[in-house]
Amino acid sequence: MRKYNVGWGITNACNMNCKFCYSKDTRHSTSDTTLKDWIKFVDENHEYIDSINYGTGENAISNDFFKFISYVRENYPSITQSLTSNGYIYERVSKDPELYDIYKKSIDEVDVSLDFAIPEKHNFFRGQPKAYDWAINTLKMLQKDKKTATIVFVGFEETMTPENIDGLFEIAKKYDALIRLNIYRPVSDNKEINKKFILSYKTLMSALEYINEKYKVVTLSDVLLGNIYTREKDIKENTGIDSIRILPDGSICPSTYLITKDFRNKYNIKQENVLSKVKFEDFIEAPIPEKCKDCEIRNKCKGGVYDRRMLWNKTLKERDPYCPFENNDDINKKQFKTLKKKRVSVHDGYLPTMFFKN
Repeated sequence: MRKYNVGWGITNACNMNCKFCYSKDTRHSTSDTTLKDWIKFVDENHEYIDSINYGTGENAISNDFFKFISYVRENYPSITQSLTSNGYIYERVSKDPELYDIYKKSIDEVDVSLDFAIPEKHNFFRGQPKAYDWAINTLKMLQKDKKTATIVFVGFEETMTPENIDGLFEIAKKYDALIRLNIYRPVSDNKEINKKFILSYKTLMSALEYINEKYKVVTLSDVLLGNIYTREKDIKENTGIDSIRILPDGSICPSTYLITKDFRNKYNIKQENVLSKVKFEDFIEAPIPEKCKDCEIRNKCKGGVYDRRMLWNKTLKERDPYCPFENNDDINKKQFKTLKKKRVSVHDGYLPTMFFKN
């Protein structure tokens, strides 16, 4: 039986206005499902669920979010539950002992979104004057509660400078947190936004090599970058295979980033026993691009990350935009030593992402 790592945004509500937001268009055009729908779904499909990470909108805004995570923990304790938060989780639970108790019992780990180490830059970027303080307060709370904590930042030109990277690692060290990098994806069709935030190949590779020299690489859970820099045997692409995304309207998609109508019109949590029927054939049977035929790691990388190939190229028949060969570079990069001995997070193998530490 296939066990899914589920990313789930239960609400469209958000208290920020991020410049890059990948889910804004979808969130503004759909309606939320209800607590009754969520409970019915998990009751019917719990045997197919390994973990749930709550993301997309700011789930802590919803009172029903706390009711649901408590229900899952009480009835299906084997399901790992994590949260990606802009820091607002601290605001909710620190002022309500009942919610604090639910969070402590139900949430196993928390991702805290923090893109800039300088408060004013982070607040401006997130469109929320309290964004930085919320993030830091949440990190303090997680440290006190001995919860697994990660600082997650979006990789684009401004965040990938040595100065900002050093600042984020300094904060992570102070609060015993991991660092997780998500490369920006052009989910929106807004060309102006994409031009501003799409990360260049040169900056990405330079930043990864800088981090490797100065800090520690925990794991590169990215089928392209992991196989270039580590040649580990267990890095594979899970998009639409072992990992899925549930949107606030109940749509089930193959990826956090593949959320347009083309990807959300087949499965929904309201369908009976839906996880026993989910099958994203295009990803399970994805072709290795013809251009990869002479590449020495073609049978491991297989063309690179699915969502990047779809978002950049609109097809899986083309290579990952960050493939060295696509950028006239040598694929034989300096090999990184990684610390990974076991799965470090629900995001490890769920998203094409990267983990680092001091």
